[in-house]
Amino acid sequence: MKKIEFDGYLLVYLADNIGGLWKGSFAVLKGRTEITRGSLPLSAGSEEAVQAEILAAARRCTGPRLAA
Repeated sequence: MKKIEFDGYLLVYLADNIGGLWKGSFAVLKGRTEITRGSLPLSAGSEEAVQAEILAAARRCTGPRLAA
């Protein structure tokens, strides 16, 4: 598992490259409280790109909510 701190949150993620296809799962925490979790297929070709994609997904989950 890898960890990234951003905007007061902690992102914990795991990514696997299976047969050339990256898949990732993540959890976003604020303190000890889990805010959200998810999994997604990734289009990344490297570990750095995987980290960027997962961080972008986490930011979308924690960003300001739009009014309905």
